[in-house]
Order: sequence, then structure tokens, then C-alpha cells
Amino acid sequence: MPVGLEGFVSVVESRKGPAPRPEAHETGTHRRWLVVGRAVWVAVTVLTLGLTAAGFAAGLDNWELIGSKSIYLAITSAGIPVSLVTVLGLILPSVVYATTGIIIFLRRPGDWFAMVFALMLITLTTFRPLLALERAAPMLRIPIEVVWLLAIFLLLISLFVFPDGRFVPSWTRLVAVAAVPAAAFLSAPMRSIMKMPDRPTRGITADLVTAILILLVYFAMGIGAQIYRYRKTSNHAQRQQTKLVGLAIGLLSSALTLGFAVPSLFMDTAKPWFAWAMLATVPVFLLVPSTVAVAILRYRLFDIDRIISRTLAYVALSLVLTAVYISTVLLLSQLVGGRSDLSVAGATLAVAAVFRPAQRRLQDIVDRRFNRRKYDALRTVERFGGRLRDELDVEALERALLDVVQYTMQPTKLSLWRVLPESKV
Repeated sequence: MPVGLEGFVSVVESRKGPAPRPEAHETGTHRRWLVVGRAVWVAVTVLTLGLTAAGFAAGLDNWELIGSKSIYLAITSAGIPVSLVTVLGLILPSVVYATTGIIIFLRRPGDWFAMVFALMLITLTTFRPLLALERAAPMLRIPIEVVWLLAIFLLLISLFVFPDGRFVPSWTRLVAVAAVPAAAFLSAPMRSIMKMPDRPTRGITADLVTAILILLVYFAMGIGAQIYRYRKTSNHAQRQQTKLVGLAIGLLSSALTLGFAVPSLFMDTAKPWFAWAMLATVPVFLLVPSTVAVAILRYRLFDIDRIISRTLAYVALSLVLTAVYISTVLLLSQLVGGRSDLSVAGATLAVAAVFRPAQRRLQDIVDRRFNRRKYDALRTVERFGGRLRDELDVEALERALLDVVQYTMQPTKLSLWRVLPESKV
């Protein structure tokens, strides 16, 4: 090998298409374990899909097996066919999640992380159909319990291994080990959670409160692990993956919180609004498997920063305009003696007047906070200069240099040549 080639580091990324993720070399022991892993994956997937299909069949015949009483009352009061809600709200998401998981498995058959995450997607939407099948066919309780526990376990660890399959930081391996007894404990309380928004038949028990706390703690630790990974260990492509999936999960969490959880505290869920809100969140729910598939199957992602900044800006703009409209209506109602037509007209004109300047101002604020490539390229280079003076690890500097150039300049091709000292040649 020519002198100096040991120090050659090359990173090639093209805007024209994704670079394929290198598959592990399938020889010897690794190949045998991989074959076993694929066989187990296929067996578990077939079992899961079979039980899920049977559960949906039972639920279509009897809504009480798969849904809750308050949801049924909301659907019927809204005049929506129950079968339509079952298909759009339950079966369609399950089909999309399962199809996405199978596609990921077929595209990444040699990637352990891809197989685990694909299985997580397949099992994520199985809780309600499994619960329906358990009620309709108690003799299938053992295989149902196996899939039920697996689904809970994969849900608990998913945020700790995304996007590369490694547990980062290292202490999260202990959290994954603790997820095994946690899944066993959550098995029974999750059945009560799946019956919401109906009140638990035995009331709010200590086990149910503990289960909700466990889920919240795991979710909080998973978000913390993702923040640590994003700031300390992720490269540019992994940061794009995290932002893409994080955007979808954030939108889904916001929709569920604002569309269901908060209104349910003050409003009767057995009303038409709940049925329409449930159907309205289906497209947002379908964003999660789509973004996960793109993040796993593509090394080179499109620029998600622009989408995130626009989304945040328009969400903030909606809140501001809503506040302006409500406050203007209330103010004008007091001034004109309760004439609602004048108040509404005045509020509409006020919103139209502030729309464009508010949109520009909020977009600028969001860009300054989140679009570092546009506003903070110089600061990024300056920070790297400070790290260059203090960092002693050459390999860490190489990764940091490549990442800074990629982040600030977005080249289609990037290479770094490092000449080793003569003593090491």
C-alpha cells in the first residue's frame, strides 16, 4: 500500500440519491446468527399478523371487543358507520405500519437494527386487535401474551437505539435490561389504558398510576438519550434522521394532547366532536411509519430543517392570530354594545392586517433559533477553531471537521487527507 494511504479518510454523499448502507459481511458465525435472526423475525411477524387479523375480524363483528363504550357513543351520535371508523381508524394504520416494517426488513435484511425497528412498527398497532381477540378467544391467551409483551418491550427501548441501533449513552443498556420486567409489569395495566377514554372498571388503581409513570419516565429518558446523542455523537446524516422522525412524533404527540387528552378533561367524549377528532388524527398517525422508513432506508435525507422551521413558524402564527382574533372580538363587543357582526368583522380585519408582518417576524425568530446553517455558519467554524486548540484526539477532530464542513457548506462530495508522522509510516 502506498505511503500515507492509511491516513486517508473519505466521506462521499450525493444529492442525487441515497448512498446504500453497507451490509455486514455474512460469513461464519455472523451469517448463522443472521439466518437465525431472520427466521425468528419471520416467525414472530407471521404470528403477530395472524393474531392481529383475527382480532380485527372479531372487532368488526362486535365493536365492544375492540373499542370503548364512549367512542361507540361518539361515533353513533356523529352518524358515522362504526365499520368505517374501524377500517380508517384502526385497520388502515395497522396495515400501513405492518407494510412499512416488512419493506424495511426486505430492504435491510442484514441490518439487526432495521429488523428490530421493523418489528416494533409491526407490533405497535396490535394492542387493540389483540385485546379484542383475547376477549373473543381466551384459548389463544398464551400467544397473545407473547406478542403483547414483545410490543411493550420494543416500544420502551425504541428511543434508546434510534437511529443506528446502538445504546447511547452506554448506561441506557441498563434501561433496556430493566425494560424486560417493566414490560411484564405493564402487561395488565396496558389493558386498562387501551380501554380509554372509558373509566377503569376498578377505578384509578396504584398499578395503573405506576404504569403511567413508568411509560412517562421511559419516554422522558428516551428523549434525553436522543438529545444527548444528537449533541454529542451523531453525525450530520443521523441528525437529519432524528429531526425527521422527531418532527412526526412531535406532531402526533401534539395532536393527541390537544385533540384528545386536554379536551377530554373538560368535555364529554361521548359526543360527535370526539369521533371527528379521532378520524382527523389518522393522517398524522400515519406520518410516523413513513418518516421512520425514510430515515432508516436513506442515508442522505432531504433538508428537513426547512420543513421544521416552517412548521414551527406557522404553528406559532396560528396561536398568535387566534389570540388576536379572540381578544379583538371581546374588546369590540364591549365597545359596540355586543353587536357580534361588527365584532367579527373588526376581528377579521385585524387578523388580516397582522398576518403578513407576524408571519415574517415569527419566521425570522424561528430561523434564528433553529436554522443554524443560515445564521450560524460562522459561529460553527469559530467553535471548531476553539475545539481544534483543545482537542487531543485526532480521529475525533477528523469527524468534527468533516461534520462542520458538511453542515456549513453542504458539498456533494467531501474528502480529507491526513498525512501520518514519519515515525508511524
